[in-house]
Order: sequence, then structure tokens, then C-alpha cells
Amino acid sequence: MMEAGTAHTGGCRPTLKPSVCCRWSGRPRRWRARSVLAGLLALAPLTTVTGEAHAAGGCTTAPDGAARSIDGLPPESGEASGFAASRQYPGAVWMIRDSGHPNDLYALRFNADGRATSRVLPVAGADNRDWEEVTRFERPDGTSALWIVESGQSGSNRTIYEVPEPDPDKDVVARATAKYTYAYPDAKSNTEAAFTYDNKLVLVSKSFPARVYRFDKPLSTSGTNVPTLIGELSDSRGVSVAKPSPDRKWLATATHDTLFLYKNRGSGGLEDFLEREPFHAMVFAPEDNVEAGDFAPAFGDCLMLFASEKRNTYRVASGSTPPSGSPSPPP
Repeated sequence: MMEAGTAHTGGCRPTLKPSVCCRWSGRPRRWRARSVLAGLLALAPLTTVTGEAHAAGGCTTAPDGAARSIDGLPPESGEASGFAASRQYPGAVWMIRDSGHPNDLYALRFNADGRATSRVLPVAGADNRDWEEVTRFERPDGTSALWIVESGQSGSNRTIYEVPEPDPDKDVVARATAKYTYAYPDAKSNTEAAFTYDNKLVLVSKSFPARVYRFDKPLSTSGTNVPTLIGELSDSRGVSVAKPSPDRKWLATATHDTLFLYKNRGSGGLEDFLEREPFHAMVFAPEDNVEAGDFAPAFGDCLMLFASEKRNTYRVASGSTPPSGSPSPPP
């Protein structure tokens, strides 16, 4: 078991993985994509990914590949179920694990070859019955905080914990300051994906097509919070990750092995991603089980970090080789 506040390091050198499909013209033919990708990977050398952070030009060009680091997460940090990139502490990424694991937050920092160091912070006042996703938001007083979402699929109540964002390099414990219950308005749903948009919590169901729900009212500790169904994401099936790019141009969803990208129609509103097909899809993690991911604004608008239950990490960047690791924490 990890000792609170201690650092742990993962992994092996990364493998650069070409994309499988570049434009979306219907649902993926997975058997064909996987066989093609397997052949390409057999030819790809083990390469340390280097490069500069993307300029602040926003998301423009669809990814052309992914960089994988085998065992990129430290030992005893497998079965990652959610990522949330910090804005208050650039380069830090918060991670949670699902049912059967402690009620801990993991503060990750990635180095140049995709391996992460980790500090573990127990979350006081919270129970991990089935933590599936974590997302960052701004509290009314302007401070940064995290929502940790339980899905309820393991027989537990559907619960959302509010946790003020701790210092990933100095604090040794985090504290849940509020606990909310919620229920869907129309049906029972299995949810493993959530994100923040316009500072409101959004849930994405694991149905086909994926349904998108938003909490339009502030969460309340009294009674049951019910989100509003606002639309569907065409072709997204079995979504385990859903995150918007910081420039609000793209909404990325991921199954256990496939990435889908949706383009905003122009207003920047959440509804402008919905009821349309993705403009790009690719199998980036064949034979793996990705359940955590987020855009990493420390590297620019369009780099995504993913992690699988097997402790592999993946980096997917807009139109080019993913850049190098996390900025160093302040002294």
C-alpha cells in the first residue's frame, strides 16, 4: 500500500503508435483497425517522445497517432478510473481509482518519456464505493475544487463528493467538504465519464448512443440532484472518458480502446457538440482497457493523457508527435 505523501515512479520506454483511421465515415470496423495497427506497431521503434509544447493556436488538426508508455503509472496505481488536469498547479494531473481501492487522490506528474511519478493523498470524509470520474471546477469564492463521481453500478448510492483542490506537492491529505446524491431523470444509467462545462457538472452515460446530462442547478446537499438530458453523442458507445478541450473547439470521448472527436459548430456551447457524428476516430489502445483521460493544458490546448487499468499511459496530440513531460513543480 502506498504511504501518504510519498512519491512513486512508473514504467517503461514509450512506443510511438500511428493512428488507425483519420476520418470518420461511420462506426469503426474494429477487427480491421486492430489488425492494421498491430502490423504498424511491429515496425515502430521504441522512441522517447520529445518536442515543444503546442502554441496557443487551439485545436485544429486531428491527431495522427499516439505514444504509449508501458507501465507508465507507478506500481500499486493500476485500475485508474479518472483523470483531471489541474489549472491551479500546472503540470499536475489528479487520478482516482474505482471500487475496491482506497479513497485516495493521486497527484501525477509526467516526465519526458511518458512515465509518471505519484503522490497519494487520502480523501478524508469520503468512501470509495465506486469512484468512476474526477473533474475540476471553480467554487463560488473562486477557489479550485474537484468533483469525484460515483456511478452506483456496484450497488452503492449515486454520490458526488466535493473536494477543495489540495497542493499536489505539499499536502498529505485532501478533504471532502460536501456530499451530494443524484439520480437520472429518465432511466438507470451506468456512467463512467464526466466533465465540467461552463462550470457545470456533465455526465455521459455508457449507453449507445451516449446520453449527455447536465446539472443546471447548483448541487445541493439536501434532497436528490437530478440532471437534465440535453442530447446524445452519435456513434459513441461504451464511453469511459469524455473531456472538452480547453479552447472548447473539441469534445473528446473514448471507449476502452477508441478515441472519438466532436467539433463545436461555432457558438462554444455544449449543445453544439451534440446530435452529430464525430469528425475523427482512431483506435489508439488496442487490446487495452482505457478508463481515465483528460486534456493537459500545461502542454497547450490539444494534448490528451490517458491511462488504462493495466497502468499503460497514452499521449495523443493534435496533428503531431506528443510533446515531452510535465513542467517541474515549483521549489
